[in-house]
Amino acid sequence: MTPRIPVSGLTSLALALFLLAGCSVMQSQQGSEPVALNSQFAVIPLTNLSQTPQAGDQAASILSAILRARGAGNVRLYLPEDANPMAYDNRARQQQALADAQESGADLIVTGTVDEWRYKSGLDGEPAVGITLEVRAADGDGIVWSGTAARTGWGREGLSVAGHKVLQGLVDAMPLEQAAR
Repeated sequence: MTPRIPVSGLTSLALALFLLAGCSVMQSQQGSEPVALNSQFAVIPLTNLSQTPQAGDQAASILSAILRARGAGNVRLYLPEDANPMAYDNRARQQQALADAQESGADLIVTGTVDEWRYKSGLDGEPAVGITLEVRAADGDGIVWSGTAARTGWGREGLSVAGHKVLQGLVDAMPLEQAAR
């Protein structure tokens, strides 16, 4: 007979944290320069690779609010109107938003993809979100920062809450800083 070893509170806590950490993943890569919060940010529609209609627009809207909350004073969301919002062409909308942002004098273009934005099937129906972001110089001088993150939430968590957490984590990973005036 093997003796039973009691599980201490500390071990239980470590196990719980390990399980929670397994629900999300993030990778980030920054360029040589930090991202100045006083830049003019243009958030354009994210390419929707999920099967959820308008997920790219939803993510872009949340992202612009998070950037403002982090201290970016000049953030503009570019969401071109469509005659039929359920059947639009992502590329055409992105190109239109990009042209509008460059024309209005944006310094940085924030774009990316929504890879997953749905409720998983099953009894609990957990939300699942996967997003890749890129911050590009508006003058076409390359990628300033990029990151990708994914997360599954809990059964009673809303999809927009899970999306907000993923986007918040990505913005937290951006090398944002106040530029000297």
